Amino acid sequence: MYNAVLDNFEKADVIIKAAAVADYRPDRVSEQKIKKSGEYLELRLVKNPDILYELGKLKKENQILVGFAAESQDLINYAKEKLGKKNLDFIVANNITEEGSGFEVDTNTVKVIYKSGEVEELPNMLKLDLAHQILDRVINVMGKRP
Repeated sequence: MYNAVLDNFEKADVIIKAAAVADYRPDRVSEQKIKKSGEYLELRLVKNPDILYELGKLKKENQILVGFAAESQDLINYAKEKLGKKNLDFIVANNITEEGSGFEVDTNTVKVIYKSGEVEELPNMLKLDLAHQILDRVINVMGKRP
């Protein structure tokens, strides 16, 4: 995925990176079944490349880059940190501990945080409706570009 996204990035006007595939992966993959050999099995994980961070470094002035932050604590601070570190135009921040938000429901309650520092709170809504709201905000950002 990393290579495919970076290979096509320059052709895109708008990039919405909904979520990381996985932040970590196993250090090694066994070709064979791992046999039981003791009480514990240790798994060593290594960090995957951060695609959104790499896109933020390559982003041109005419491109719009949108990210997401799914957090369980300190939502605004973590989202603002990610917004700046990854050079985003805005970030959609979701507190996954709130009722009606997160991974196992069809709704989300989010805050949209813009590069300017403005924080916009959206009401709980279906994720499909939220997708439309996000696209409306992309269009708004596009309209403010020279």
